[in-house]
Amino acid sequence: MWLELNLIKKDLVSVDQMLSAVKRQQLNRVPLGRLAIEQGIMSMRQVFEVLKEQADDTRPFGQLAIELNFLSAEELQQLLLIQSSQEQPLSEILIDSGYISRERLEAERNSLRHELTTAFETFDREESTC
Repeated sequence: MWLELNLIKKDLVSVDQMLSAVKRQQLNRVPLGRLAIEQGIMSMRQVFEVLKEQADDTRPFGQLAIELNFLSAEELQQLLLIQSSQEQPLSEILIDSGYISRERLEAERNSLRHELTTAFETFDREESTC
């Protein structure tokens, strides 16, 4: 998220463009219930019971599944990791949407990497002199 925030800070991408990219990422996110079934952690019946509860409750799927004893906290973490690993990165969405070129994004990524490396090296030197 550092890169994306840096793009906004440098006015290379607008806040509205970033919000649009985040919404697109969320719309394409694989639902946790589907992942739970695919991973063999929950049955289809259990997923539908959670979805039924969600119709009257604003709490997230994972929280309700834990409260209904269909998932453990560890299983939810596992599903969230799988879900996030399958997401299209925001940087790719920004490129696909035409908000920034791949070349400019890569240049900014390299610049940020250099800035962070320099900052950490400076911090390490200051810490070692204390």
